[in-house]
Amino acid sequence: MSDDVYGDVRWLVDAIVGGLEAYRGSEGVGEVLEGIAAQDISSPSCRSPAVQRLPACRHLAAALGELAIADSNLAAAIAAAEDALAWRQNPNYSDEAMGQAAYMDNYAYAEIIGPTGVFAGLDFLLGLLILGPGLYYRDHFHLAPELYWVLTGPSEWRRGTGEFAERAAGETIWHAPLVPHATRTGATPLLAVWTWTRDTGEPARLVPE
Repeated sequence: MSDDVYGDVRWLVDAIVGGLEAYRGSEGVGEVLEGIAAQDISSPSCRSPAVQRLPACRHLAAALGELAIADSNLAAAIAAAEDALAWRQNPNYSDEAMGQAAYMDNYAYAEIIGPTGVFAGLDFLLGLLILGPGLYYRDHFHLAPELYWVLTGPSEWRRGTGEFAERAAGETIWHAPLVPHATRTGATPLLAVWTWTRDTGEPARLVPE
């Protein structure tokens, strides 16, 4: 991988770390920062994933425009690294499973650290998620503890059997292992940083309806 690509992706990781430092006292953030610090993100460990764009990537420009108002450095870092990322989808999901005709055209995630990321990681995932407007990411769960750092908004989030609560851009949301959770987007796309801090081998699964 070229030095330019390594520099761009390392810039993105550093921008995420710098942004999350402001939330270190929030649930799960310290665990995430410790996990990132334990990963090998040196130049020799950098690799070229099978770069892929998906239809949901069309929402990135609007999301980055919104993010740039609050954090121009992070927005610029995402824009610089975007072309080096492999955007993917959970194979357990489909329009039929999610109950929405165009769900899969409006959903994508990319690993920065992880098996399909620029850095392989050690039982740790760090990436980006994008959801288009008006989506319902229905209740799902996974073994891995998970942190979301919401970069655009507002959006609505639910954990367990609780009610949906509105979350603004800049908030962090922690999901303990196996706790079901769901997300609804409003009129604007959702862009978020997400991490799985351990037990990353099992994918997310939908809660049966």
